[in-house]
Amino acid sequence: MTELGSRSDLETLRRSGRGKFILLGVLLVGALGAAGYTFLHRGGTGNPEDPGKVLVVTRGTRVGFSVVLKDVGFEAAEGTLPAWVDKAKDEVPELDAEGVAAVMQLADRFGWGFVAFENPAEVDFSGLEIDERPTIDATTGWAVVSAGDFAFPHVMTVSPAPSKVLRDGSVPLLQALFAHEQLHVLQDPQSVPVERLQLRDRLEEGMHRLEQVPQAEQMAEKIVLKVREQLTDGERAEPKPSLIGEPLESGSSHPLPDGNLLTTSRTLDLVTRDAVRADLELGKQHRFVFGALGADPAGRVACTALAGGEREVGDLSSVLWSPDGSVALLDTLADGETLWRFDASQGACGWTRSHALAKPRPGLDGRALPWRTGDVARIGHVDGLGVVSVVSPDGTEQTLGMLESTRLSELVWLGDDHLAASAYYEVDGSSWIAVFSTEEPMKLLLIPAATVMGASSVGELAMVPGRNAFVLTASVSSERLYRLDLPAALPELFAAPPLAEGRTVLEAPGRPNVYQLDPSKFTATALTRKGTVAGVQISNDGKWAVYSTRGDETDPDADDDHEIAIAAVDGSGERLLTRNAVGDNHPYFTADGKHVVFETGVEMPKTGWTISAPRMVPTAP
Repeated sequence: MTELGSRSDLETLRRSGRGKFILLGVLLVGALGAAGYTFLHRGGTGNPEDPGKVLVVTRGTRVGFSVVLKDVGFEAAEGTLPAWVDKAKDEVPELDAEGVAAVMQLADRFGWGFVAFENPAEVDFSGLEIDERPTIDATTGWAVVSAGDFAFPHVMTVSPAPSKVLRDGSVPLLQALFAHEQLHVLQDPQSVPVERLQLRDRLEEGMHRLEQVPQAEQMAEKIVLKVREQLTDGERAEPKPSLIGEPLESGSSHPLPDGNLLTTSRTLDLVTRDAVRADLELGKQHRFVFGALGADPAGRVACTALAGGEREVGDLSSVLWSPDGSVALLDTLADGETLWRFDASQGACGWTRSHALAKPRPGLDGRALPWRTGDVARIGHVDGLGVVSVVSPDGTEQTLGMLESTRLSELVWLGDDHLAASAYYEVDGSSWIAVFSTEEPMKLLLIPAATVMGASSVGELAMVPGRNAFVLTASVSSERLYRLDLPAALPELFAAPPLAEGRTVLEAPGRPNVYQLDPSKFTATALTRKGTVAGVQISNDGKWAVYSTRGDETDPDADDDHEIAIAAVDGSGERLLTRNAVGDNHPYFTADGKHVVFETGVEMPKTGWTISAPRMVPTAP
């Protein structure tokens, strides 16, 4: 505890016999003088009150407030309420009070101008006469009560609601202190009394910290405005994309079959400790929220039917979707992989848990790929073979492919019974399109990558609804988009595979027969002529392909970022949907094909953070 005064003079008198008589006389005269002073002047009973002295009453769970106050020019001491009451009993012989009143008498005795109480909602102030007692609730951080000469009656001020931006623990206490008239007047240099000029100089750092509150709020507003400008006004494409969520929100949105959007969202708070450098405080939960396309972000509601509506950030590893949005596969540390189904007849958040997936076998390390039937596929390398594993809702597993010396990638569902992947044969470095059938698991069709205009490799692939054709990316001069027309529907190709000239069926015991198809039976058409393409999705009507593209004069004004573009599947043209200086990726068509939903990576100014903002844009010009 801090020593508040000295009784050395009294102790010197007590040590001499003569001092007893002198002391008695002094006390008698002092008592008469004090009584007269009390009647003639309503003031404190001890040293003159100093507005620069603060006695701090804490709850005992946190310390260091007095150090903070000293750093900004105050004279301060701190302790818990019981400790200060005990101190009052020791230091104030004529003490006639308990609790808060005792502490106030102690402060009065030794010239402390103010007493600050932490968490005042937990403190009993009923023994004090307080002028215009302010409202105090559980959110009130500090109450400051005037003492001594400043206390007829006592004046209490409280800290306002904490700033959501400025994270400086000393500011609420300073706000409550400087709300008192004796300190508030110091903030206006034109109205400071002459006798307080020295005090103002001493407390200048404290006033500077108070100024940081509006400065921090203004900085945050400017950052949010800058982000909004990047995501809206910064667009050069027409029509301009719009935000699905709030500027201070990171996440991704996926279209649902009923036309609504489900967003996996994480809240963000802009914070600063000095009103100069900013940081992001990330929410601890991934929330599932849904709303109509184009609805006000504030109107979205929690989708509690899906995994309770939220998962802890450290628990949720991923959310993977079927292309139509009717199936979601959640991967969490707590529950592993669980499959959820959407039923529009059950409402806008019509999700039900279907089943949990067993942990995949060693080697099946490819990303899980759910399909609308509830089947889940993934690729892997098992026992030296490139394989595709398909697990049905009842847990039954099929192993397809089993290609020797082959690495599979870019797995995709083509329909309820067929899948495809990019295959790289390690022996000669050749690339193929591998097509699999769950109905005929002992057959495997291979289409040479060179079928696509002499491409050296193939990448992503998608089936065109209503047409015997793939849309795929392939490397010729760069990764462009092509349509590959098939000679027949997939079931017919598996029934009678058109072998390449001079090729025979490759057979191996216990493994599927491999059919290398005739390239001349296929027709390739270029759909894009510039840019490097990724993230291909096809509209439900089969007319449009959407993708992200970058480089090669995609956007001369910002050539190194990713833009969202669409191309007509019939080869009649391509068009940018976004033109900006940020990265746009992961596009999806809405169920009706009239909008594209995608993610934009945008840098938060002054923070060094890049967030993912879900956006949407009409497909029609």
